[in-house]
Amino acid sequence: MSVADKFTGTWCLLACEGQWSDGRISKPYGDEPGGLLMYDGRGSFSGQIMARERPAFATGNLLKGTDDEVRAAFEGYVAYYGSYTVDEDEGLMIHQVEGSFFPNWTGERQVRKFEFTGDGRLQLSTLPIKGARADLTVVLLWERAT
Repeated sequence: MSVADKFTGTWCLLACEGQWSDGRISKPYGDEPGGLLMYDGRGSFSGQIMARERPAFATGNLLKGTDDEVRAAFEGYVAYYGSYTVDEDEGLMIHQVEGSFFPNWTGERQVRKFEFTGDGRLQLSTLPIKGARADLTVVLLWERAT
């Protein structure tokens, strides 16, 4: 089995943590984020992550949220899909984004370092993101669902 074959299937999110180069830790989607990541084995993927604590819209209408409700919904969710390739030599998963909730990602590449742990889990990490005070690496831990 190739390394690329190990990705095939559905993965459930266990943890999402922001690790800052100055030692700070953040949890952008809360203590118990939800999420699914799917790789079809033929080069297509889909990923979603959410904060479970997002408030419901008072109106119950998707298009009628208040500014605060819409902001909380947007900031507490990320979703994108497209094609993927695995660079086994560099230990990188490359997502070529075809569509995203965040328009800036559409048409872009999202590169993640990967590591399969001994207990069958998958860790994906962003490359360091430059910040004003420190650099940020987001680390996601996934467990195979199927």
